[in-house]
Amino acid sequence: MKQLNNNELSDHIVKQVEKIEQQYNKKIELYSNYLQQDFLTLDQANHEMNGDTIEVVITNEKYSDFVLSHELHHIELELSDEPSISCAVTTGKLDQDGRVLSIANSIFESLEHVTVLKRQQADGTYTAEVKEEYLKGIDAALHPNVQLDLANMLFYRTLIMFDGIIFSEHEMDSKWQNEFPKSYKNANSLVEIAEKNDLSVPFQFRRALVNALDTYNEIIISNGYQGMHFHTFLNVTPIVSERQLRLSLNQAYQIKHSEYKNRATGKDGFALIAINDGQSVATLNLDPAKVTPEFYKVFYQYQVKKVFDEQGIKYLIR
Repeated sequence: MKQLNNNELSDHIVKQVEKIEQQYNKKIELYSNYLQQDFLTLDQANHEMNGDTIEVVITNEKYSDFVLSHELHHIELELSDEPSISCAVTTGKLDQDGRVLSIANSIFESLEHVTVLKRQQADGTYTAEVKEEYLKGIDAALHPNVQLDLANMLFYRTLIMFDGIIFSEHEMDSKWQNEFPKSYKNANSLVEIAEKNDLSVPFQFRRALVNALDTYNEIIISNGYQGMHFHTFLNVTPIVSERQLRLSLNQAYQIKHSEYKNRATGKDGFALIAINDGQSVATLNLDPAKVTPEFYKVFYQYQVKKVFDEQGIKYLIR
């Protein structure tokens, strides 16, 4: 792996890095680990945050400008006032935890791609050539050389096509609808959620995220599989008004004794569920032995802001 210097980067990438570093007081280090790539895909660049340093690794040399810019746009969104997904509980089965998180993160990133695509079109890194090569990769992903049962192939193609419809700007709709009608219908229902919200607005992004997770969960259940329990397993950053911060907790949230264990303590988890959409916003740090009817009576009367502050719950102001 080799660290990339400014003289090995396009002026656009250098400026993009400088903008993020100056705006968010971070240090970005770019590394190359070029590999032979059969197709252009969005996972050919990734990043990891270590304190104030962000390390970005790219594996596609030919389209390095596109994959680097793409990853930097994701980093910029991550550092901005955008709601995020977190998880502080466990089912007790690492593979099951990982599956829920990977699906949720895939949906989250696809929603981010609506904004990333607009920015890459504006900065010139999403060209006609890049689009053509990227769609070749999507087509290959839709025809994997693995054997999956019909339902799991449906779920897989739905997620791939969700991204594909966004980046193709509906160019491939007719083809995919004819070839994979059920997957297309599912993917398009997710795209409709994305397109009817202004995803540059944090509140609307959060609403779209919760609705998209709900929609995907219904797709799974309708095919006879157990749901993913996104509402209680995941926490999505709350977005509240100043007025809502002054409300007593019971006016805006409910505490749910979770079916999952708190990952940090190994004890029973307690999810803080938003009344308006049923989505968990945090896992409360409570001792199960002390959670009694009297405790609930007192705790529910605390101001929302007091609970957020004492529990260390990150929130955004609407």
